[in-house]
Amino acid sequence: MRDAILPFSLALIALAGVAPVTGCWKAKATAKCSFEVQPRPMLESVGISASWDPKLAVDTAGTLYLFAVYRQNSKSRLGLVMSHDGGDTLASSILPISDANVSIGSHEEQSPSLAMTRAEIYTLWQEPAEDGSGTIMSARSLSWGESFDEPVQVSDREAHSYKGFSSIGVAPNGDVYAVWLDTRDNSKPDEETASVYIAKSTDRGATFGPNVRVAKEACPCCRPSLAFGPHGEVFVAWRRVFPGEIRDVVVSTSRDGGQKFSEPVRVHEDGWNLNGCPDSGPVLAESNGILSIAWMTEGKDNRPRLQQAQSEDGARSFHKPMEISRDILDPNHPAIKTGSDGTMWLVFQGRGPSSGGGWRKTQAYVVQIDRRGNPSLPMPVPGSENSIAYPTLGLGSGGRLFLAWTQPDGDHQTVMLLRGRTGV
Repeated sequence: MRDAILPFSLALIALAGVAPVTGCWKAKATAKCSFEVQPRPMLESVGISASWDPKLAVDTAGTLYLFAVYRQNSKSRLGLVMSHDGGDTLASSILPISDANVSIGSHEEQSPSLAMTRAEIYTLWQEPAEDGSGTIMSARSLSWGESFDEPVQVSDREAHSYKGFSSIGVAPNGDVYAVWLDTRDNSKPDEETASVYIAKSTDRGATFGPNVRVAKEACPCCRPSLAFGPHGEVFVAWRRVFPGEIRDVVVSTSRDGGQKFSEPVRVHEDGWNLNGCPDSGPVLAESNGILSIAWMTEGKDNRPRLQQAQSEDGARSFHKPMEISRDILDPNHPAIKTGSDGTMWLVFQGRGPSSGGGWRKTQAYVVQIDRRGNPSLPMPVPGSENSIAYPTLGLGSGGRLFLAWTQPDGDHQTVMLLRGRTGV
């Protein structure tokens, strides 16, 4: 195994005493975070060489859950490995979640998603079909990840259409929601948009109810996102195709448990004209009645940037967005999590500015967003300067911060993990 990770305490000592401290801060320098010196490949220790598209979760006891797609017997499968010591060591084997006889769909933003409560874990993924259609599947664990139930079908069996780019979330009342892109409403096979559909489970993921259309005219490969408000709101965000091939981000809200949704609210008039799908959806997070959304756009000036905006009125309107990528080139694919104190942490990929005139490799950057919506400067994540893709994060107690991503490793890809602490 390459670059064995330092014990957590020794890594922080090295950062504080010998190596330069890599810190992240708000605009007024009120918060910091520090990381280990180097990441490590996570699944080699359990005999997995090819792995990609990780997702992370941390429970209240500090157990780290690493989900990833991996290759087994020529199939792409979803599996879980756990660590009970903060990532120092892993379980001795990977726990398969998806069916052994089926390859799941996982490429670019079309990857499995994850939601976790205090005791329950819910996963969601797409199973493609040879004819180009697909099925949205889910599996749950009611035993803190010790085992998973058999997968259940979320999308309608009778709806013969492409389905993918799905996200899963758990509402405060315990209802489980799945949202995805679906072409069942297209009247022509060559239509360049999709519909956004949602389904709800009221029995802790054992079954899912009817598929409900949220809206049409969605960009067909930009993953929609879910969040929930304090008064039963269900928020869905996606990239909509407006007349003239304008692809801007919108949010629609349900206030009746996902049965009906409001007219989409345009977060900001970016005016991004694009005759094609950018494969880049928005992400949502809610905290203390404030809804935050982050997304990539090239706007009217064709300059790629990552923006973040907030709503304090239940997604009826949004404040003017703030650009959080600053001078980072090609920023894209944000992931966002909310800490116990209401602070939000966001990770994305991009290229740092180069003085030599060449292209730097894609790496990960971290941004902290305080409760007032103020973002920190983007901080380059150490050890991620290797053409990484689709970074994700997990937050634990005591300021623990975990990052994972996919990066090339010879003739395949591998999942990498890096640990940090906030407030250090």
